[in-house]
Amino acid sequence: MKNLKDKFMPICIWGLVAFFTGLYISLLFNHNIWTDEAFTLQLLRGSIKDIIIGTAADVHPPLYYLYAKIFEVLFGEALFAQKIAAIIPMTATLIFAATVIRKHFGDMASLLFILFLTCIPCSMEFAVQVRMYSLALLCVTVCGVYAYLAFKNGEVKEFVIFALSGTAAAYTHYFAFVSVIVITGLLFLAIVIRQRDRLIKWTLSAVGMIVLYIPWMPFFIKQVTSVEQGYWIPEITPDVIWSYFTWTFDLELVPGMVFVFLIILKGASTYNTIKIASDKEEFEIYALVCMLVPTLTVILGVVMSWLKTPIYRDQYVFPALGLLALFFGLSMRNAKKSILIVISAFLLFVGAVQYKECFRQEYRSTYVPETEAFFEANLQEEDYVIYNWETFGFIYECYFPKERLEYVERFDFSKEFNTVWFLHTAGMPEIDETVLAANGLQVEVMGHFGIEHNEFDIYKVYRQ
Repeated sequence: MKNLKDKFMPICIWGLVAFFTGLYISLLFNHNIWTDEAFTLQLLRGSIKDIIIGTAADVHPPLYYLYAKIFEVLFGEALFAQKIAAIIPMTATLIFAATVIRKHFGDMASLLFILFLTCIPCSMEFAVQVRMYSLALLCVTVCGVYAYLAFKNGEVKEFVIFALSGTAAAYTHYFAFVSVIVITGLLFLAIVIRQRDRLIKWTLSAVGMIVLYIPWMPFFIKQVTSVEQGYWIPEITPDVIWSYFTWTFDLELVPGMVFVFLIILKGASTYNTIKIASDKEEFEIYALVCMLVPTLTVILGVVMSWLKTPIYRDQYVFPALGLLALFFGLSMRNAKKSILIVISAFLLFVGAVQYKECFRQEYRSTYVPETEAFFEANLQEEDYVIYNWETFGFIYECYFPKERLEYVERFDFSKEFNTVWFLHTAGMPEIDETVLAANGLQVEVMGHFGIEHNEFDIYKVYRQ
């Protein structure tokens, strides 16, 4: 019986890792491509040099694209392979919790970390997106944990992992970079206050991170200074700031969960503060530091947006949410069993609703299956696909042969073709009727379809 009891927590922890990985995989069997994912896929078609140039011209650093390029080289332009590439870092974060976090902070902290991170409403969507967020989450979480281990033990290996994971985070997402700056600064304060013998190792680590980042620094400076007024991110207002909380903690199907999460986190932080005041226990202090990382990341993003131009948006806190989960796990690990059961049940309920929302988003929220089925049955080798929402051209390139895809106002209707399939988005440029008449063309409406969240009618254009 005792042997079984000893195995219960490891079974629960690894069971959750396997269970949520299975849920992530179940969301991958579709061909929905969101706007940002289309940018990723388009960038991966180029060489490594093209990726570097493309990211230098964008607003993100290049590491995730270079990582994803490995999958493109191995498996070609397979969307499923890129979705697998996206969830690998997320599962790696859960494995990190089941191994490193469990080893140093205990079974309950590990279990609560996994439950919190996987069940908060924003996490599942970003675990399966073909973007850099899951990799940034892994890097920032590793950096934050090894910063503590470096402070506690002072081993060279721990400072090296702290520095390398921090540099990787900075090369993955700029607000992961901000989180790393916060972690590095908090580690410096802790060392100055309590472990000054670690100061040289901290200095070498910080210098090493700077040296490793120097190759990208010119691009970073150019990207930051070139952000102009009118950038699409909304201006900072009270409603926008509140939306940061609703994005992270609220559900569409069960509104109001954000208030429950805020109450739970407030309760955990109050309990944590009381324990620090009474016991001054090291784990409790570290838990508070973990909570400070996402908090200060958001505050710095808001301040930078307020001082210059809006550059911060809700999802940019995602890389730091692993440390918020660790704060929760450390703060609640010694709570009464009855409280832990209620909180765990609540988290699993939110996770179930979150999965339902993500399943709908991935499989039922667009007309992509119907659109693909239509073109599978009708698109011939000599046909063209034209469209009238010019901005969506790079997304359409993920679905149709580029050499057979053109914007409507650039298409020559006088040339030879079998059929032209016109993706007609309402409110966008129409085909000139005089051009149709001059070329003896007829138009037939085939039905209502869509790609991503852009709905359109498909017109069949053909010669009489």
